[in-house]
Amino acid sequence: MFKLGVYRLDQFQKPPSIQALLSRNRVSFHLLRGPASADQVRLFEHVMPQIRLSSGVYRTTSRARFQAFDKFVNDVLSKHFDPSRTLDIQDWAASDCIASAEWAGALWSRFPNARVTASDLTLFLIEAALPGGEMFICETSGEPLQYIRPPFVVRLNPPEHKLMLVNRILAWHGQKKFRRLQHIPEPWLRAEHAEPLDLPPFVLRKIPLIHPDALALRARSDKFAIAMHSAFELLERPCDIIRTMNIFNLKYFSEARLGEGVEAVKRSLVQGGIWIVGRTYQEDPPAHDASIFIKDGDGFRLLERYGKGSEVEPLIPDVVRQ
Repeated sequence: MFKLGVYRLDQFQKPPSIQALLSRNRVSFHLLRGPASADQVRLFEHVMPQIRLSSGVYRTTSRARFQAFDKFVNDVLSKHFDPSRTLDIQDWAASDCIASAEWAGALWSRFPNARVTASDLTLFLIEAALPGGEMFICETSGEPLQYIRPPFVVRLNPPEHKLMLVNRILAWHGQKKFRRLQHIPEPWLRAEHAEPLDLPPFVLRKIPLIHPDALALRARSDKFAIAMHSAFELLERPCDIIRTMNIFNLKYFSEARLGEGVEAVKRSLVQGGIWIVGRTYQEDPPAHDASIFIKDGDGFRLLERYGKGSEVEPLIPDVVRQ
């Protein structure tokens, strides 16, 4: 058995066909590199849930995912902060940042001076193209995710199912070619607007993983920023509010690793700062379990729960529960 793939935008736009059926969930991530348009937004929102990073973390997101939850959170924040305050708000592990952009819009109706920064460790993937049309899609670490050899789009991580014999053979041949990729220079990785990089025999280009609407909001408002940041790293300067949704999950990380994340949040907040943490347990309609804490001395005090509360509550040392 085998699966083909969608590697041109016009293939994605076509009505269902045998080709489309044989290409189900096999869309090349390099198509995300296209210019902003209605078709590109539709493609972006179709492809993003298919992206699974080598860590096992999915990029699942959608418009209005946190609409009801945002209102709940903003009600809590309104009890603790003056509306004129210039709040520094950080939305960690923001994936494609569309949820952050929507939250920012709702926040500004109550806190017009608030500054919102959406951050994620993975803001782009890399297209490594070979002469002749073959290409690989990899993470910034160099971990390959896809091998595109038209008409095939082959999964490399996670690997193809054992029943996909043709795809598995192609994956084996592709992995051999991919080993020729040299170390990717750090300055090119750090540059936000990097030009294509010649790294013979490959040409490298960045593939943005930020929703076009979030990019548009950043372009028109200096109160919304997008940054590369790990949810396990301290901020250079403590902020007022941190949200960590769908990252500090037991299915992703060990309790010890989650403990490091809790410590990073605590040390990145000012005294009296707010931490919102939780996960989405249902997508349609969206449903969440979350907890809201306030930094109090050397620990946290529980303010509110949404649903059943966050599953990481037991891992937070010395938390005071009201």
